[in-house]
Amino acid sequence: MKKHPLIEQVQQSAIDHNLFEPGEKVLVAVSGGVDSVVLLHALLSLCEQFRITLAVAHVDHGLRGAESQGDREFVERLAAQQGLDVFAKTFDVKAYAKRAGLSTQLAAREVRYQYLKKVANLIGATKLATAHHADDQAETVLMRILRGTSLKGLGGIPTRRREEGAEFELIRPLLHVWRAEIESYARDYGILYREDSSNASTHYLRNKIRIQLLPELTTAYNEGTKSHLVHLAEQAREDDQYLSELAEREYRRICQTERDGTISVDVRLLGVSPLPLQRRVITLILYYLRGHTSLWEQVHIESIRSLLTNRYPSAELHLPHGIVARRVYDALLFTTTQALDPVQEVPPAPYELTSLGRHELPEYGIALELTEVEGVPSRPLDAWTAHFNADELSSSRIYIRSRAGGDLLRPIGLHGTKRISDVLVDAKVPKSRRATWPLFCINDSIAWVVGLTRGQAGLVTPETARTLVIRAHVLPAPGPQSYERSDPFSGGT
Repeated sequence: MKKHPLIEQVQQSAIDHNLFEPGEKVLVAVSGGVDSVVLLHALLSLCEQFRITLAVAHVDHGLRGAESQGDREFVERLAAQQGLDVFAKTFDVKAYAKRAGLSTQLAAREVRYQYLKKVANLIGATKLATAHHADDQAETVLMRILRGTSLKGLGGIPTRRREEGAEFELIRPLLHVWRAEIESYARDYGILYREDSSNASTHYLRNKIRIQLLPELTTAYNEGTKSHLVHLAEQAREDDQYLSELAEREYRRICQTERDGTISVDVRLLGVSPLPLQRRVITLILYYLRGHTSLWEQVHIESIRSLLTNRYPSAELHLPHGIVARRVYDALLFTTTQALDPVQEVPPAPYELTSLGRHELPEYGIALELTEVEGVPSRPLDAWTAHFNADELSSSRIYIRSRAGGDLLRPIGLHGTKRISDVLVDAKVPKSRRATWPLFCINDSIAWVVGLTRGQAGLVTPETARTLVIRAHVLPAPGPQSYERSDPFSGGT
């Protein structure tokens, strides 16, 4: 028997977007209106094909008195008729909106999604299906254009999205189906549903767009307006995804996470990146520090970008939600205010180098490789490798320590001494790293500011019979925290 065209569309969308996995439990959000009732009807017809089980959830916002109570009772009867578990709850959204300082619409959305998230996690649902359709997509894109938006915003409603702080994905099986097709399906099958009287009110912007603006654009200007808006959303989402992937690669190239959780960026590298990548890399940094991107606005991103061109070597920016961005010479450092609490840090203990081989010093953030060779090897290729006269060191104490007040170095080629603090400042070492910067010492003399400057102690000569070669490596810091949400650039809705 041939399937109804709407069922074929939903089936194809599920295949194209991999909406279901065999054995999954899907929680269906059902308001009682035609869209959500048709969604439930369609998914029931596809359960066997995709080997999924369904449960129903309903939220009564308490905004329409007896009418909304009737919606709840209707949904509970509908689920019972189909032998499905149903979870329904009534909320006082007006009271919540007043407490939280939100508009009624935003408060209703927040309450609804929090409850659906709670139910989905409770029953082990791996997908939450909502009844957003193609008309919703067109309305969303147009509303965002009117309010002002970005490429991400133009992407509209995604077909599937990982929900923050939840073990499930949000899916929209009807997103490529038009409202007229949904209503036609309901007529064809004699499906009963509830009418929400508030949908006829033009008090809210979305309703105005649906009732007044879109029909006017469609009839007076271009009958394909809605289709064009949906197509724009698809293209914008594809472009946004591509730029997001570029930003991830750029982040891995130019950013690193320090052992204290600070994320550092090379200002010179970020500064020459294209502007869209600069903004997205900064967004990624904020996401890795806080697990959200909705906490900051464009003005915060641009304020951070201004640090790239700041003519002062040190500048600091305090952002909402406990984020601090600091320009320190050629580095841009991002941290949280918790990490900046004035706790007295205990200097790392000296590390004795009593054997050849590899030594890991996590408290100093480095590993050392000690080898011994005959004669005098070629000069070290960089400042992270140093050569010492092994004959002279045989009876000496060699070790790594952090700096102390009054430390001095006798640099090669310089008559006199130089303070270690000046060596670190001249090398533009961030202030937060100076206290634990490793110093290689021979007895009481500093012989090497690791990775920066060689001192005169322990120098090899043409007569040196054996040379101690020390190679230093920076230990990788723990990576940024992993969050459930897979795309930090994805939109809300």
